[in-house]
Amino acid sequence: MARFRPSGRTILILVLALSLLGNALAIGAGLRLHRLRVNLLGEQAYSSIQSPEVRHALSDALVAHKAEIAPALRAVLTARIDAMKQGTTLPFDRDATAGKMEVTRLAIDHLLDVVQVALLDGLENHAADQAGE
Repeated sequence: MARFRPSGRTILILVLALSLLGNALAIGAGLRLHRLRVNLLGEQAYSSIQSPEVRHALSDALVAHKAEIAPALRAVLTARIDAMKQGTTLPFDRDATAGKMEVTRLAIDHLLDVVQVALLDGLENHAADQAGE
C-alpha cells in the first residue's frame, strides 16, 4: 500500500486555503459588527462627529487613563455576570437579582465617571494644543 506524502505544492495549496478561510471568517465577523452598529446607531453610525485630531486626542486620553478604566470595566463585567448568575438561579429570587442589578448600575456609573474624566482630559489637551499653535 502506497503512503501519501504531501508535496510542497499540496502544502502550499492547503496553507492558501486556510488563509482564505481565515480571511473570509474575519470579513464575515466585520460585516456582522457593521450591521449591528448600523442597527443600533442608525445609518449615520460611521459618520464622523469629531475631526481626526479630536478623535486622536480622545483616544490618547483613554489610553493614558487605562489604569483606571480597565479595572472599572472589569468591575462592570463581573457585576453583570453576577447579576445574570443570580437571575438564572432557581428558585428565582427577584429581590436578590434586583440587588445584583443595582451593583451593576453602580459599577456602570463608576465606569462612566472614569471615562468622562479621561475624555475631559483629552479635550483639554486638544484645546491646549490648538491654543499653542
